[in-house]
Amino acid sequence: LQRANIGVSEETIAQRAVTVLRYGLGSDVFALRMPTERALLAKLADYGTANVQAESDGQPVNLSHFTTLENTPVDFLILGDNAKQGYGHDSFGLGLCMLHLFTGCAPYEEILESVVCPPTLKKKLRKIWQNEKSLGYEVIRSVILADVYTDEDGNMDGEPDEVLYDTLYRFLVLFGVPDEKFNVKECSEIWKAITSTLETAGKRKKGGDAAQYLKDQQLYSVSEGTNEYIQRARTNLESIDGGMDLLMSLVCFDPEKR
Repeated sequence: LQRANIGVSEETIAQRAVTVLRYGLGSDVFALRMPTERALLAKLADYGTANVQAESDGQPVNLSHFTTLENTPVDFLILGDNAKQGYGHDSFGLGLCMLHLFTGCAPYEEILESVVCPPTLKKKLRKIWQNEKSLGYEVIRSVILADVYTDEDGNMDGEPDEVLYDTLYRFLVLFGVPDEKFNVKECSEIWKAITSTLETAGKRKKGGDAAQYLKDQQLYSVSEGTNEYIQRARTNLESIDGGMDLLMSLVCFDPEKR
């Protein structure tokens, strides 16, 4: 940040409808005009699990790539151990950041705090992610059961971390179940769990998973949700030529298409 009303009294600033924040990035200078009551300073500095080593591209994802669980790329949750490192993961994180900024409020998980994975979908996902007989999801199983311990007598202590269940469901609420489902053959159980609970006639069954999904989407779907902050994000995105298309391309479920 180079300047923001330098030399102007606070009283004068408060009377102005617009505040101009002047940023410098290398040889480029940007003037960001914001309503004075919302003129906040934003600094992006968290690179998370980003890896700048070119040789890591295409390597399997491991436990170290699960940090802020709410920001876990959706393909990690669908592909499991078959998920690969790549630029697509950075793009997905950028998409979540973009959505956050355009809401003008908070990260998606705070806006959707009351949205939780419905019981039948959660039960089916649990059979895939937590069942030791289910192959291909050992990393996710390790994340969920990180605080669960088994003593010498076989007694279990601790509680599973179930954030990833809500995370996957919230992505489905925000962005919808994709029409083109990638890696269907390799991840048939995951896609079957999603479609059988959220895309069936169960929408007409009071209290069913699909009914909950329909209700949650009516509030929080990026494309049509009526929540105040989601509406604001949509309005802001649609005011920019290609804004919504850019967001949806960054958060595409298929990492190869981001």
